[in-house]
Amino acid sequence: MSRVADKQEPIEDEAAGWLAAIECGTADRHAFEQWRSSNPAHALAFIRLSQIDRELDCLRDSGLSDRAPSMEEIPVRPVADRRRALMFGAAGLLAAGLGAVGWSFAAAAQEAETAVGERRRIVVARGIAIELNTDSHVEWRHGDGAYDVRLLRGEVMLEHEAGGEPCRLHCGSSQIDVSSAARVNARVGAESVAVSVLEGEASLRSAGSSAPVRLASLHRAKIVSGTSPSMSAISPIEAGAVSAWQQGQLQFNGERLEEAVKEYNRYLARPIEIADPQIRQLRMGGRFSATDPADFCRALNEIYGVTVHREPDRIVLAQN
Repeated sequence: MSRVADKQEPIEDEAAGWLAAIECGTADRHAFEQWRSSNPAHALAFIRLSQIDRELDCLRDSGLSDRAPSMEEIPVRPVADRRRALMFGAAGLLAAGLGAVGWSFAAAAQEAETAVGERRRIVVARGIAIELNTDSHVEWRHGDGAYDVRLLRGEVMLEHEAGGEPCRLHCGSSQIDVSSAARVNARVGAESVAVSVLEGEASLRSAGSSAPVRLASLHRAKIVSGTSPSMSAISPIEAGAVSAWQQGQLQFNGERLEEAVKEYNRYLARPIEIADPQIRQLRMGGRFSATDPADFCRALNEIYGVTVHREPDRIVLAQN
């Protein structure tokens, strides 16, 4: 075995191990990012596995994989092909659960989306990662020496590490040029776009402004169709509320109950309804699970005396 192969085999083994851990939901995000960015060979090995996964997808689409071969049909290969077998095994694990909550790698893909209540993290390229919130849809492509990510629906957190290729985030008619070492959250509504810069900085171009607008760290912009963006600073507490969804939580800092319920219903298959208008203006505070409103409802009952009726297709809040 050559000296290059001696070095490459452990890297391939580690990459396959990370893929299996990511698919099982046991991977440590920060440990993975450190491993991937510590050596270009690590990222390349990971990309190779993702490309194999794409080939398996094509094979499934063609119908050629409908019949699983028996063990006797799989040829026995020399030890030199051990890495290839390992990569196919790990890629198979990855392909089995791309729809699950958690991590996924889709460097070779061009779009991704999530269902209601689902989150998904995707490493687009070296130094560029996106995380999708509930009921979201993004597309991305590489061209002109930069990555363009377009948010078509929902909410996304874009992380751009130092040293990564240039990256632009598009939301409707607005474009956000994301600097290196930046972390930007964007959310598309029916008639507006909200952009929050949690780390680093970004440059915002919108149809309602004649020149780019700089967004520094801990600042946000709201763009309503056809108008200039409104800018404001956010506190660390507000920044924590913006990114709480990445931990599967919702954080309320004095919002009215009707606003909190509207936010909750983005994540729930069984929505919450307010039966009595008198309780709509109650102010909410606290951090709760985004997909399980049990603690949220318990707090309403204990603090405000709100009665919670759990019905098969909805949760109804009423005045006690």
